[in-house]
Amino acid sequence: MAETNDDGLDEIFALYLSACDTGELTSRDDFLKQHPEHADQLRELMDAADLIGTFSMAGSAPGETSHPWTEPITLPPDVDAHEVDLRLASTASQIDVRTDLADTIGIGTALSDDGLGEHSNVDPNLTLPMANRSQGDSGPSLPFDLGDYQLLKVLGVGGMGVVYLAKQRDLDRLVAVKMIRSGILAGQDEVKRFYIEAKAAAKLKHPNIVAVHQFGRRAGHHFFSMQYVEGEDLQKVLAKGPLPSRRAAEIVRDVAQAIHHAHSRGVLHRDLKPGNVLIDPSGQVHVTDFGLAKHTDADSSVTGSGAAVGTPHYMAPEQALGHSDRVTHHSDIYSLGAILFAAITSRPPIVGDTVMQTLLKVAHQPPPTLRSVCPQAESDLEVIVAKCLEKQPKDRYKTAKNLADDLNRFLCGQTIHARSRSRARKVIDWFGQVPVVAAVTGRQTSGTPIGQRRFQNGILSASLVLPVLLFAALVWQQRINNAMPTRIRIAGGLPGGLYNRVSEELSQGLQSRTSVPCEVIQTNGTWDNRERLLAGEFELAPIQATAVNGETLRVVAPLFYEAVHILIRDDSEIDSVEDLSGQRIAVGPHGSGSRRAAEMVLESLSLSESVSPRVEMPWETLQETNPEVSAEAAIICIGVGSDLVTRMLTEHRWHLLPLSNGVAIALQHPTLHAMTITVDAYSGSSIPASGIHTVGTTAFLVCRDTAPDPLIESTLHSLYEEPSIIGLIPARQAAEWQGLAFHRISRRYYDELEAPADKAP
Repeated sequence: MAETNDDGLDEIFALYLSACDTGELTSRDDFLKQHPEHADQLRELMDAADLIGTFSMAGSAPGETSHPWTEPITLPPDVDAHEVDLRLASTASQIDVRTDLADTIGIGTALSDDGLGEHSNVDPNLTLPMANRSQGDSGPSLPFDLGDYQLLKVLGVGGMGVVYLAKQRDLDRLVAVKMIRSGILAGQDEVKRFYIEAKAAAKLKHPNIVAVHQFGRRAGHHFFSMQYVEGEDLQKVLAKGPLPSRRAAEIVRDVAQAIHHAHSRGVLHRDLKPGNVLIDPSGQVHVTDFGLAKHTDADSSVTGSGAAVGTPHYMAPEQALGHSDRVTHHSDIYSLGAILFAAITSRPPIVGDTVMQTLLKVAHQPPPTLRSVCPQAESDLEVIVAKCLEKQPKDRYKTAKNLADDLNRFLCGQTIHARSRSRARKVIDWFGQVPVVAAVTGRQTSGTPIGQRRFQNGILSASLVLPVLLFAALVWQQRINNAMPTRIRIAGGLPGGLYNRVSEELSQGLQSRTSVPCEVIQTNGTWDNRERLLAGEFELAPIQATAVNGETLRVVAPLFYEAVHILIRDDSEIDSVEDLSGQRIAVGPHGSGSRRAAEMVLESLSLSESVSPRVEMPWETLQETNPEVSAEAAIICIGVGSDLVTRMLTEHRWHLLPLSNGVAIALQHPTLHAMTITVDAYSGSSIPASGIHTVGTTAFLVCRDTAPDPLIESTLHSLYEEPSIIGLIPARQAAEWQGLAFHRISRRYYDELEAPADKAP
């Protein structure tokens, strides 16, 4: 930052802050023009004040006013009363920890006579997000007209937002309306986060998720309206005491079902806690506050890597460590377990004296067992909670639905699927908390129990022996890790797809090269491959780019490009993608990469399932002349030149439809890219000379990060050395890929390919 000791600079900056506070600031540029000699230093001070203002707003207590030091932003006029589609960008790393002072606003909290509930110390006039008021002007009063909505009273005030009870005149109904407190002076990050919350919730249609009706801007004010839920949030319920275990299990089961719905739509909540679970008078559960939501098909978070995002007591360890790029649906599952723990015990599983101490404990200290806090709790619930609260994401439930199913089994008196940790695992974890062991193994700890401290004294007494034992253990572990498996299992894919062909050819090459038995197992496609690879059922798996994420997956090699094929029956009247509206469309099964890519394209074309119903069927069925097959179109994401599409085109019952706006779709979904299917890809078909414009993605061969080095080395040789697999992305082109989480052997292999070019004169 530039030096700030120039004469008068402090006084000028103080005038700027004062103008911000009183609402007299017209614009930052006008203020800078008044002081050109200090413009550069002032701009740096203003940027620094922006960051401080953003942090103070995240932690403000209800009713406190934060300085609106962020630059006003102007949205295009065509978004005044409609949905806003802002391209999201990462910001600089900053702490965004939600504390009790900036808790979620319960939409249906019990209100006192003045209508403010717990916020009765707040003047309702001052909560209206009006910017640039004259000094001393308290602004308009409630009720306040906002387009079709009449704001009636304040339901809640948070650090960044205000929620009002409102009446929607056209539909004559009560709704909740959320607005940004800082109004027109809202910074760009505030507006992005606000619309992330609105858009994330608007994508979801589930009886246990608060429905969003409309979002946009009226008279300069960003807002969204949502379902008004009477009742109170779970946090207030637990303040009166713990719940009976069965009622706690019912609530978390319903929340888990709602969150599974969100995950299936590509939305992570990232801030699940009792305050975000509303319970109406009938006992029905409603999940709310998607203010920190993240979309899994692109990084839609406004918080960069390195920031701790969420509420400390209920965030997962990877969130507490600030690894926002490693947050997955497993993080929400951890939070669900923490909510279940709190519902039964009336306290979070991990509590610290300060926010930082809580974060450290969440990241490094194992939570107490449920029955150590509540002895009367059922053993099955203790096992379920422990499964959710595992430190490693891969050790938790695979999906929120699995958690909901286990809770339902508990409620029905059936055997749950989760199993308690083995005795060996418990012993290993216990030893891992001994400080000297943690230091040697690189494991971080926060607070050492007395048992481990006493054991450490014994270890120190045997310090001459311990290094030898540890060295021997590390050597033995490394030898085990680097040993070639006795059997190599490779995932395939759906019938007729390239995954099966590539996996079969790779299997033959590996078996010939290593003499290790290889087996190709047919699957339901990309997401099935990913889950089963993480579960240890495969050593290698072809996976679409949309599913290559998480801290335990590593890329072995880019395989080939997959194109979205929009296929139309020759006897149909569909001439363009616009004609797909109202037509039944055949898509891949749930869990397949083809289905995920198809849904991305249909979403960009605004063809929801209610507009164009999806038909799920085996691809082979599309080749039959069966009048019962009622789909007029099919969307298949598959490698160019696949046998399946070749047969469909050459038998002259189907033809390809171009996707003219592929570039725009690729901008909305970064894992897709515009591409063209050329005429030579399907000889004998009716593809024009200019080709078929569409979008596509990339298929990768993926392994776990623990895959032994000899296996990956043999795999790379089998892929690229003669006889190589036809149709693969060439090795030298693969070596140019940047930003991929390659396995260490793959990275070395590609670096060596590039080395001669680097050394050339």
